[in-house]
Parts: sequence; C-alpha cells; structure tokens
Amino acid sequence: MHRPPNRSAPNILFEHGTSEWVRRVSEKHKQLASLKLTSGQRDLLQRWTEIEFVHSSLALEGITLDRQQISQLISNEPNVEGDAPKVAAALVTSLRKVAALVREKSKNAELTRELLLEIHGAPGVGLRRGPGTISGSLLPPAPNHLPAVLESAFQWYTADSFAELNPIEQSALVLLRLIEIQPFEKDNQRTALVAASLYTLRSDLPPLIINAQMKAEYFLALDEATRMNTKPMVELLARAIADILDESIQQVSRR
Repeated sequence: MHRPPNRSAPNILFEHGTSEWVRRVSEKHKQLASLKLTSGQRDLLQRWTEIEFVHSSLALEGITLDRQQISQLISNEPNVEGDAPKVAAALVTSLRKVAALVREKSKNAELTRELLLEIHGAPGVGLRRGPGTISGSLLPPAPNHLPAVLESAFQWYTADSFAELNPIEQSALVLLRLIEIQPFEKDNQRTALVAASLYTLRSDLPPLIINAQMKAEYFLALDEATRMNTKPMVELLARAIADILDESIQQVSRR
C-alpha cells in the first residue's frame, strides 16, 4: 500500500511507489508542474480538460457529441440544441462544482450526500426508489438502505485507512462503490465519474478521462470489480491519468 501524497512536496504524488504506473503518473505530474504555467495557460488547459472529460464520459454511454459542440457549451455560445448538449452542459456544471470545492478546501474537500446530489444535477430528484439493476452477481442495496449505505461510504472516505491510499486508488474505489450502490434511478456512472474525480483533483491531477481506446477495458474492469478484484480499475485509471497528463504537456507545448 502506498503512502498519501507528501504535503510538503506538492510535486511528488507518491513517496514510495514502486510500480510502473505510479512512477509514470508521478513523472508526468512533475513534468507538467515544472512548466510553471501562466494563468492564461491554466485557463486554456482547464477548458481543454473539461471538453475531454465530457466527451469521454458521454462516449462511455454511447452518446456522441463532438468536441466543437462541447466547446460551444463551455463557452456559453448559442445555437446548441438537443438532449445530448443538455446532458453535456449539466456534466460540465457538475465537474466545475467539484473543482470549485477543491479550490476552496484543497485536501480537505470531501464527498458528502449533499455534494453527490448536486453532482447528479437533477433538481427535485432524490435517491433511487426502485430496485436498481443487478451487476454481475451483485444486487444493489434496497432503496430504504441507501441513506445508511452512502453514509457508511462517506465516512470511510474520511478514515485514516482511506487516506493512506494514493489518489488514484481512492478515485477507483469511490467510482466502483458508487456504481455498485446505484444511488440514483439513472445516470449513476456519469455521476460517479465526477464524484471520483474529486480525489484526483484535490491532488492536482486531472479528472477521470477514459479515452475511446480504453472503453472495452473499462467495462472489463467494472466486471472484475464485481468479483472483488479492483486492481484492473486502479491500473486503468492510472494509465488514463498518465495519458491525460502527457497530452496536457503537449497542449501547453503546442500553444
């Protein structure tokens, strides 16, 4: 088990990581930090990251929306109509809520029931009232048990044992647990991706962006998690984070 980030050295994510994926994420993170971005560069990079997050999250659901349309939404430009753009706009809003919380509270940003409801973003819609969908051999908790199950999860996310995990392990476990619990009637995956991104963002890493080439692997990792094997998802997210850091460096260099 790897130790939490060294708070006295913000550019070092893992103190004693030995695996290849930990090394690569740390290396790319330090490389990006060494570029000493201007506020303008940070804004452009944030915009690009938001576009990639929305594009990849919707693609996992089979929703096709090109990056230009997403860019228009982020810029609040007119003439973007249809159900998919509305979904994308809500997703951008949710990600920005999490990012704003991280800017305000840094490492102390926490996932709560109230934040999860905000991230889900459907006014007046509460927790799931139906039975949910069986995933593998796992049956989600009954609706009357949801508040207690979620509260237990949120408490674990603030426990010392959870803090000892590195941020990618944390995000993987949060993602998998929320998808397993199915807090809402629908849209649980996109909500879970935003919520889990809290744990990468508060360590100055990008949100969870699963590119098209990783889509099949992602669903295999979800399936493995139903058999209590979380390693494939942890490693997949680590590769995804390393890739997006690499692309971020290229984005800055090109500009």
